[in-house]
Amino acid sequence: MRIISIDPGIMTGYCYAELHPTPIKGQLQYYPFQTNDNVDDLWRRLTKFNPQHIIIEDFEFRRGKMAAGGLELFPKELIGVAKLFSLIGGEDTGYGSPRLFIQKAAQGKSYYTDDVLKRASLYVRGVPHGVDAARHLLQWFTFGFGNQFMGKQNLEDFAQITDKLEWWSD
Repeated sequence: MRIISIDPGIMTGYCYAELHPTPIKGQLQYYPFQTNDNVDDLWRRLTKFNPQHIIIEDFEFRRGKMAAGGLELFPKELIGVAKLFSLIGGEDTGYGSPRLFIQKAAQGKSYYTDDVLKRASLYVRGVPHGVDAARHLLQWFTFGFGNQFMGKQNLEDFAQITDKLEWWSD
């Protein structure tokens, strides 16, 4: 099963993940990264990757950001693309259209702090937005809908970071 988690923004964080069907060590392999994508790039990325599940951070208006120099609404556009793709996109994978899960920023970042990720050897330096996308992925698996796929394994046995995925290319 393929899953993508997205931390939308001018610099968008992504986490491509593959869940292996058998309960083995590291059955969830994921690859966090970040890039500057526009809405067309995101659509192409979703089409090419063809995930069964999409997890994306929601947009939250914060008054403090207005005072600090303006309000950036581009994440709303990316969220709209993910919503549209979940309704009409994707090839027939036997799962139908991908399910979309929208999480608040606090959900993804509350439990999976840098320290927690480092202790589990699931932290990647130099890609902060990709790590934020990974937080949302792990949150979904640990406390959300994806928990049904995790079973009783601890995180260290369940997940591992990979730098190469056979089915992925940028």
